[in-house]
Amino acid sequence: MNEIETPVADATAVVAPNAPALAPDEPARAVLVGRVAPEHLRDELLAEIFADTVRHRPHHAAMETLERIYNYAEVDALAAGIARALISRNVRPGDVVGLWMARGPELLIAQIAIAKTGAAWLPFDADAPVDRIAVCLSDAEAKGLLTSAEFALKAEGHMPCPILIDEAIVDPADNTPVDARALGATPDHPAYMIYTSGSTGTPKGIVITGRNICHYLRSANELYGVAASDIVFQGASVAFDLSMEEIWIPYLVGATLFVATPQVMGEADKLPDVLDDAGVTVLDTVPTLLAMMPKDAPKLRIIILGGEACPPAVAARWCKPGRTIFNSYGPTEATVVATASVVEPDKPVTIGGPIPNYTTYVCDDALNLLDRGIEGELLIGGPGVAKGYLKRDELTAEKFVANPFGLGHADPVLYRSGDAVVMDEAGNINFRGRIDDQVKIRGFRVELGEIEAKLTELAGVSQAAVVLRGVDGIDELVAFLTPDKGIELDAKTMRADLRANLPAYMV
Repeated sequence: MNEIETPVADATAVVAPNAPALAPDEPARAVLVGRVAPEHLRDELLAEIFADTVRHRPHHAAMETLERIYNYAEVDALAAGIARALISRNVRPGDVVGLWMARGPELLIAQIAIAKTGAAWLPFDADAPVDRIAVCLSDAEAKGLLTSAEFALKAEGHMPCPILIDEAIVDPADNTPVDARALGATPDHPAYMIYTSGSTGTPKGIVITGRNICHYLRSANELYGVAASDIVFQGASVAFDLSMEEIWIPYLVGATLFVATPQVMGEADKLPDVLDDAGVTVLDTVPTLLAMMPKDAPKLRIIILGGEACPPAVAARWCKPGRTIFNSYGPTEATVVATASVVEPDKPVTIGGPIPNYTTYVCDDALNLLDRGIEGELLIGGPGVAKGYLKRDELTAEKFVANPFGLGHADPVLYRSGDAVVMDEAGNINFRGRIDDQVKIRGFRVELGEIEAKLTELAGVSQAAVVLRGVDGIDELVAFLTPDKGIELDAKTMRADLRANLPAYMV
């Protein structure tokens, strides 16, 4: 296949005395610049970040489950075995490898293995329909699908690329050194891809480079302060980019991941006890999950919320002395998180300001900067801004725009988020919703038009409209349908048909 080209714009940090601050040359305008932090801009790869921690903390626990503990050296050895097998199958920097497994250490080890080859992983949720996986793998021209024996049975006969079973491909006799840099990997090669919902019914691929994500990990943790002594709950799907900070910030600092099983994630009422028994000190999750937990988990010292709007009542319930709660915001196109705030009791919940080296602008439809207090679209600049959408030049040109402001800032490209916000007088960004019909469900981005398109493809459906409704504080999708004349629709059958083509969170 042709190598995916993802040179990232040289969007180095802008100069600002404080973090974040109003741009000094535009004091009345809705512009914020994050702290300038050149120390976070490094020539490094994800594989090198992990390897550095292995060297310094080989015997420290990297992953824990209810049954087993894996130290960093063990994880490294297991990942290297899979990486050698991938390299022997001609996986190289610039390639894409699909990743589809059940939750667990094996999935995370496979992710590290792909990083060690210098290739990018394309992750799928465990419940993703095989047809959708095949569409994404084909679009990405993937070299293979790395999976488990169990999932390979589901994938057989459906995939456009070889199916690679993690345990089966490893050669125990092969001890060849694995070095992504020696294979030609650079920070501007793709590190991972995420496919998000598309308004036309076809998912769109976003390529994040090593430079994007490695900078993000360091920039974000300047704010969060995750330490080597922490135990971090790993509960997010790897198809959700929030998982990147949940997994890789602990690797950066040498902390421990407590890896949740599907059963743990399915029993929110028992989750506080699970967290407490495991000694979890950091929880990175969506507000919906926090709202479903019936009681506090007293050992938590850091809670990072993101992926969807945070209800003030949820944040207030979890605030307590000795605990810091962050409300984070960021589209996949800007690498996980672009802004964040510290949540305080009895104060409005905002999405704060840009993290180090990022910039934010609030503009009207014509990309004119607005004054503080006026609602507009949020634009994002900085080292996390991706180049664009894979093979979607028209959409890329629409959403990734040349910086028009001429304020002396060093962000040549800005991402138009499509989110409506207001910057208040104190310089905090208040999220107001979308300017289009995109919504978020448990942190996953959903284009309502994609669901509507799939509904109208079903037999007997003439028209479809989908809306987001809140029921008892929990968001859910509701479809309104017009059947063809004389047709009686069956909801159970239609849901089953949709699940064959859409992820579970969209049905």
